[in-house]
Amino acid sequence: MNSQKKIVEIPEVIAYARVSSKEQAENSAALDQQIARLKAAGAELVLTDTESGREGKEDQRSNFQKLMQWVRGGLVKQVIITRLDRLSRSLPTLRKVLNEFQESECVLLALDDNLDLSTAAGKFHVNMLGAVAEMESDRLSERIRRGKEHFRKEKRASHAPFGYIVKDYRLYPNREPFLCLLADKKVYSKADIARELIEHYITKKSLNEGCRYFQNRYGYSEFWQTALKRWLTSPVLQGDLVYYPKSKNPEIHPNTHEALISREEAQTIKDILDFNRKVGGFGHRRGVYPLTGLVKCECGGGCVVATGSKGVIKYFVCARTRLGRCERRHSVKIAELENAVIEALISRADEIALFANVGFVEESPELQDLRIQLAELEALTNTRRNVNPAISEAIRKLRNQIEQLQQQSQNQDQININSRELLRLVASRHDFWAEQDTVQKQKFFRSLVDYVLVSNGKILQVVLKV
Repeated sequence: MNSQKKIVEIPEVIAYARVSSKEQAENSAALDQQIARLKAAGAELVLTDTESGREGKEDQRSNFQKLMQWVRGGLVKQVIITRLDRLSRSLPTLRKVLNEFQESECVLLALDDNLDLSTAAGKFHVNMLGAVAEMESDRLSERIRRGKEHFRKEKRASHAPFGYIVKDYRLYPNREPFLCLLADKKVYSKADIARELIEHYITKKSLNEGCRYFQNRYGYSEFWQTALKRWLTSPVLQGDLVYYPKSKNPEIHPNTHEALISREEAQTIKDILDFNRKVGGFGHRRGVYPLTGLVKCECGGGCVVATGSKGVIKYFVCARTRLGRCERRHSVKIAELENAVIEALISRADEIALFANVGFVEESPELQDLRIQLAELEALTNTRRNVNPAISEAIRKLRNQIEQLQQQSQNQDQININSRELLRLVASRHDFWAEQDTVQKQKFFRSLVDYVLVSNGKILQVVLKV
C-alpha cells in the first residue's frame, strides 16, 4: 500500500536542472532561470543538483541518481531539461543515459536542442552535441590548469589559511579586529588567535585539547582534530607558499610572506605529533610521567603505569599482562627506570652533546632562495653584451644579502659550539637531572631515548637515539 502510494505521487512529467558550483547556485540566477523555464515548459516537479557534470561525478549528484532510478522503473513518462549537457558533460556517460531513456520509453525533451532519438539523424545530433559539451568541459579544465600554472610561476596566493588574508595575490597575517572577549575586554585578530592556538598546542601537546580550547575560549568551531593537525603543519604558517599541499610532493616556495610560526616551533610541533602517533599521546589518565610511552616489554607490548598496594609507589607493567597475553607479571618501579635512563645518558654525555640540535646549522631556505636568484641573474648577464643597470644593481644587493646571512650563520655556529660544550658538562652531572621537573625530564627523555626494554621486573636495556 505504501509503495503504491509513493509511486502515484511521482509526477509523470518532471524536469532536471544542474549548476556546477555552489557559487553559481547562490550568487547568480543560473539555477533560478533553469527552474523557471522548466516549469513554464510544463514540468510538475523540478529536481536540482549543484555539482559538476563531468564523468565520475554522477554518484555525487543525488537528484540525478533519483531521476535515473525513476526512469529505469518506468515511473516517469517525460523528462525536461534546458540543454543536453545538464545531464552530463561526459560523452560516454551521456550515451549511457540516453540508452536508458530509450529502453524505458521515456521521452526526453531538451528545450535548447531539437532532439528526435527515433531517427539516425537524431542520434547523430545527440552524439555531436555530447562531443561538443565534452570538448567545452575539457577546454574549461585546460583554462583553469593554465591559470593555476600562471599563479605558480608568479608565486601568487589565492587561498588564505586561518590567521592570514590575501591582498594583491600575497599572504599577510590578518591583523584586522575580529572579535572582542568580554572576559578580558580585549579585541583579537585572527592572527592573534592563531598565535595563541599554536602556543597552546606546544604547551598542552594535544589536538583534542586544542580544539576544545578554541571552542570554549572563542565560542565557535573552526577546527576539528584532523583540520587542526593539517593547519599546524602547513608550510604557509612558516612563511612558505605551497601548491598541491595534499600531494606527496607539494610545490613549496620558501619565505614568500611573514611567518606566524618559527622553524623551531614547527619542528617542535612535528616532534610532538610524531611521538603522539607512536605512543598514543603525551598525557595519560593515570598521570603524566617522563617515561610514558617509552617502556616496552620483552614480549613486544608496551608498558603502562600501575600503582602499588599503598597507592604511593608507581610501577610500569606490561599492558598485555592484564589481558592474559603475557606471562611477565612482575613490574618495575618508575624511579628505578628513570635512574637507569639517567645513568645511560650521563655515560654518553659527549655523544649527546654532538647529537643534540645545537650542532652545525644548515643553510636556511632564505639563503638558498637568494643563491638561486643570484645564479639566475648571473646566467642572464652572461648571455648579454650590454647588461641592464637595474640587473647589475639587483645582483649587488643579492650578494650583500647573502654575505650578511653567511656572517649570521658563522656567528650562530660559534654559539652552537659553545652551547654544545655547555650541554656536555650539564648532561654529565647527577644534580642537573635531579633539578629537572617532570615536564623537563619528559622533553629530554623523548628527545634522547628510543625505548627502555624490561622483562618480568628487570631492566634489560636502555636504547638511546645517539
